[in-house]
Amino acid sequence: MRRLRSRLALVLLCAAYTASLFWVFTRSEPVIRTREVTIYFAHWQIERGPPDGINAAIKRYEELNPRVRVVQLQIPGATIYPQWMRSNLAGETGPDLMEWGAWLPGQKDIPARYFTPLTSELAKPNPYNRGTSQEKIPWLDTFHDKLLAPKRDSPDPGQIYAVNITECTLRLFCNVELMKEILGRVVVPRNFDDLRQILAVVKEYSRKTGRPIAGLAGSRDTTRAVAESVLVAPLMGVNQRLDDAGFLYLYNRQMLAAYLAGRWRYSEPAVLAGLQLVRETTMSMKPGFIQLRRDDAMIEFLRGQALFFFYGTWDATSLRRLAPFKIQPMKLIQAMPDDPEVGRFVVGQGGEGIGETALSMYLNKASRHPAEALDFLKFLTSVPGQQLFTDASLWLPAVNGVSIPEEIRNFRDYQEGLSFGQAPYDALGTEVSMNWDRNFYYLTGDNGSAEKFAAAMDAAMPAAMRTDLNAELRATLVLVKPQDPVIVGWAGLPGERARIRREESEASQTMSEGLALQMELQLEAMK
Repeated sequence: MRRLRSRLALVLLCAAYTASLFWVFTRSEPVIRTREVTIYFAHWQIERGPPDGINAAIKRYEELNPRVRVVQLQIPGATIYPQWMRSNLAGETGPDLMEWGAWLPGQKDIPARYFTPLTSELAKPNPYNRGTSQEKIPWLDTFHDKLLAPKRDSPDPGQIYAVNITECTLRLFCNVELMKEILGRVVVPRNFDDLRQILAVVKEYSRKTGRPIAGLAGSRDTTRAVAESVLVAPLMGVNQRLDDAGFLYLYNRQMLAAYLAGRWRYSEPAVLAGLQLVRETTMSMKPGFIQLRRDDAMIEFLRGQALFFFYGTWDATSLRRLAPFKIQPMKLIQAMPDDPEVGRFVVGQGGEGIGETALSMYLNKASRHPAEALDFLKFLTSVPGQQLFTDASLWLPAVNGVSIPEEIRNFRDYQEGLSFGQAPYDALGTEVSMNWDRNFYYLTGDNGSAEKFAAAMDAAMPAAMRTDLNAELRATLVLVKPQDPVIVGWAGLPGERARIRREESEASQTMSEGLALQMELQLEAMK
């Protein structure tokens, strides 16, 4: 009887298996239906937060658009992303949507060669904003800063090539428990002199206890962030003096030409004052920091070996999720006119500006599905898409009308005061940046000084500045040369849209030719 039951069970199992096979191969549909269109979205923001936020937006977008699949490609930054990007763009195998930044070394020609301007689309309302506070508002005007960086970094004046998906600022992240241990309480710096005194107390505490505790977590990347922040106040007067065009902003090309014309030097008093502030802050970092990268500084901070970590709010989510202690974001307050060291060079209280949006996404000219890729960008930068991104990532939104979670509201609490958009004195171009790093040891350490560093920079800069200005000129000419057939093509098409695009192309070509001529004349005059 037992044997009969076993045989019957085996027969039933085989029958069920055979029926299942028949159903799978003749009647059933795939568990996940194949979508008609797949678009690829590439970026280097592999910190904690952004991938989660983008995935949340992708999930909702795919629900609204069942025929489209969006694949997020997370490519490591630093040295990997630029090479990966250029090789894929050159081979026409690049993703549909790509992150790009004007600061990437040797990549200035990429937007003009490989990306599609979005200017005309930005003049229209974003359809995904229906029913929100941004309905009927031009897409461009929904962004918190109206896309300041894509306008500024455009290789084609008058055209906008990118949209941004977040907003960033810099913050001084403090290990609350460590500060209480060292100072006995939480002390929020009210000015730069307060920070100067806190860093001195930390240094003395480390000496007395024998514990390796730095005031600031150190690395080449975080040092750049510190330098560009503390240089603002003492150099604001220099910036205003060099702003011949009245832009209230200095482009790299202006700073390069002004240096070659002898209008500013690293060794002039105001710049030396700024370099002295850089020296003061970096002297609170552990030795050898210039050889380290951002991740090394973050690990130092997370291990409790540094009181502060100064960098962008884009690292806030990573810090919150990884730190075993409470973190309090603070501001690195600019030096004031009453600062005991550099106050005489400060024309007014420095400000943080309006909060510039960032993480610029570009549409690949070689995209196989440009309409769908553009449509996803519109959803991602709509109020509903940004709400999903912000809630899941805890990164600030780039557009208006989004509710900001309590944890990150203070990231928009910007320091009031005079603000001036300046080109970075440490990274005006590839050669200038390399020389800044190469000579930085003259500034820091027991034997360093602002004067030694300035002398080394001024010795190397004429050749470096000329090389970088030539690079700016070449990048501009890359844009000018192919514009004639584009203009002729638009002129041959009927309709209002073609007329507007022709006029936009003609105007931007004229502006680019003017900039190229200006740089050629500057280089010729400075031989």
